[in-house]
Amino acid sequence: MSVLLNRKLGRVGLGMLGLDVHTKGIRTLSTRLGDYGCEVAFLGEHLTVRELVRQARERDVDLIGISFSSGAYVDHCRDVVAEMRAQRMDVPLMIGGLVHQDDHDALKALGVEGIFGSGSTIDDIIAFIEKVTLDRVLRRAETTKEDGGRAAG
Repeated sequence: MSVLLNRKLGRVGLGMLGLDVHTKGIRTLSTRLGDYGCEVAFLGEHLTVRELVRQARERDVDLIGISFSSGAYVDHCRDVVAEMRAQRMDVPLMIGGLVHQDDHDALKALGVEGIFGSGSTIDDIIAFIEKVTLDRVLRRAETTKEDGGRAAG
């Protein structure tokens, strides 16, 4: 169980790319993350890489999560990381769904920080989110406090 259950874990942007149509996993994750204190921004389905990153940036997310049920995830992740750099978006990237163990090293080399395939638990995902977003969430809280509660993101 989360050690920060009573604290906001941050804004998690979740989305799907291209023609991937299996939404049950990402919709279930969205609900469960909300139960654990995450603010979830559902970025959409059938997005282009540019749309996904633009929406994540506009919503000032602390982490981007992408669900895959197709085998094109390595290529998509390469493109997402490149677009994040192009848009100067420096947040962690996690992916989930049907991700083969054989591809984990390649994905990590691209910059994917969290990989959650079959058998991953909500506790695994929450622990990852706590680890990679805590500093950003605390900085936002401090900025909001200094602004008298007026900070937008």
